Amino acid sequence: MKTNYYTIKQIADELGVTKPAITKYMSKSFRSKYTKKQGNRILIDEDGFADIRQHFADSSHVKTQTNRKVNDNLSQSKRKLFDNVNDDNRIADQAYQDTLKAKDETIELLKKQLATKDEQLASMHKLMDQNQQLLLNTQAENQRLLSLQENSPEGSQNVQDGDFTDDSTKTTQDKKTPPESSQKQSRDDQDIINRLNKKKHWWNRLF
Repeated sequence: MKTNYYTIKQIADELGVTKPAITKYMSKSFRSKYTKKQGNRILIDEDGFADIRQHFADSSHVKTQTNRKVNDNLSQSKRKLFDNVNDDNRIADQAYQDTLKAKDETIELLKKQLATKDEQLASMHKLMDQNQQLLLNTQAENQRLLSLQENSPEGSQNVQDGDFTDDSTKTTQDKKTPPESSQKQSRDDQDIINRLNKKKHWWNRLF
């Protein structure tokens, strides 16, 4: 029965490996058992070819298993890294949301404080306007009453620094009683001066 022989190149092409890989595997015992020389070429018989095929098949399986294990480890590392990145992103996002919430709360608090200040300022301005108007009214009333005092007949009541004296009380018994119209005028002046004194006293208490 004729035995088929194969060159190293033929076997390398068939198995998809390199020629140096096959040459490296061919030990002295392998060469003496499965090969022969034809000129400068080494020929490998079918049994040697089968042995080489089995060797590289086992090596390929081991390599495949190793690659699969490496790939699994890489996949696990990638998943772990991805999970860690996601966790970091979630933490960063939560921190960002908390910061935004605190900022919004601070802004709302400041708005309320500003609104309160505005109300206080408005009340102060209103009170100042009222006081100023009251002062102007009082000054006008004082001026009017002083004009009345200057134009009143001798014996009318004099007003000075919130006090007044009634010259009519200093009249002697022998002085004649003024006519009824003069008495009525004196009473009217007395009422006006009393109102003036009350306003002055109230103004002094205010300031």
